[in-house]
Amino acid sequence: MIDGKQLWKKRFIAYVAEVRRYGRYMFNDHLLLVLFIGIGVGAVVYKRAVDELISFPYAVIASFIFALFSTQSRVRTLLKEADAVFLLPLEQQLRPYFWRASIYSFFVHLYVSFIVFVMFLPLHLKFSEQSPLVVIIATMALKGWNMFIQWNEDARIGRHLFSLFVRFFMNVLFFYFLLVKQYGFIAVIILLMIIIALHVERRGKKVGLQWEQLLAEERRRMQTFYRLVYAFVDVPHMKHTVKKRMWLRFVFHLLDRLYMRPYTYLYMRPYTYLYVRTFFRAGDYFGLFVRLTAIGSVFIFTLPRGVEWFALLCSYATAVQLLSLRSYHRGHPLLFLYPLSSVEAHRSFMRVLFTIGMNQALIFAIVAYIAHGVFPMLLTLFIVLACYIAMMLYVRKMREEA
Repeated sequence: MIDGKQLWKKRFIAYVAEVRRYGRYMFNDHLLLVLFIGIGVGAVVYKRAVDELISFPYAVIASFIFALFSTQSRVRTLLKEADAVFLLPLEQQLRPYFWRASIYSFFVHLYVSFIVFVMFLPLHLKFSEQSPLVVIIATMALKGWNMFIQWNEDARIGRHLFSLFVRFFMNVLFFYFLLVKQYGFIAVIILLMIIIALHVERRGKKVGLQWEQLLAEERRRMQTFYRLVYAFVDVPHMKHTVKKRMWLRFVFHLLDRLYMRPYTYLYMRPYTYLYVRTFFRAGDYFGLFVRLTAIGSVFIFTLPRGVEWFALLCSYATAVQLLSLRSYHRGHPLLFLYPLSSVEAHRSFMRVLFTIGMNQALIFAIVAYIAHGVFPMLLTLFIVLACYIAMMLYVRKMREEA
């Protein structure tokens, strides 16, 4: 016999202790000061920008953002690799365990959704007649529905991209009609949600838990957390993953041709070549760059003023998480075959980091020029490049002190 309540309690206490231990290294005094100043300046600029707005498609943009955070509703199970062997015969006794995991995940997701709604609250009070309390209650109900569907897909019937798209589309429609007070359409959407939930539950009862899929998802979550911590301190549990990126193969072929030619730039800079391939293929560096750049571009395009400070926030978040790229291959025995010093590796990392920052700065500057004109474009370009240069100086200082 196994007590699911006690097992979850032990796993949860160990998980919280690990997060708190690494959190002390991440949220030091300097980072907290920067976050405090950044949030304060961003809040002032954001409030002034909202006050100056005359018209804004709030219902459309807010429905997409709220739906995005409501659709992603995976359950943190805190499972370990050995559970697929030792807990497999005790699957029926683990219902209290997974029930508590669902409750914990629900409140964590709800907390994130609440923060997002607070960020949109000034816009909501100005451009929507719907009560904020009604939106919060609807968010809670929609989060519960998404978590129920997501859990059955992850744990039993398997994931499907079409199902994810359908849930996201229904979430968008639900929030949009809620913000514009079209309750008749909301009733139809709720009826469809009930039908989908009953269908998913009926299919889920026919199969058992997909342990490999649950373990893979939990492993991915923990590795994402470890990659974030890895930018501040060494993590012994870090496991590197490599993705093929088939649609970027032409970039690698171009680099390979340059690499095979003697006396070319990349031939003389093997570490640069290594860091470029690592950025595109390893972990989630490229995906992180794309997501933060896309989010920053959307807000730069929509905000009337203060776009350069939001660009600074996105560039800082990108640069901080890309710092772990420098030590990604540290300790690998094949690196000792390179007849190069650590100084060359450091210079190559600086080149790659500055190139990434320059590309992000150009994207933000182009969006700022399209939406706001020449001066915001130049200011955005200068601030983003200054952020990456400051980050490079920080890396240089840390290397000299080491």
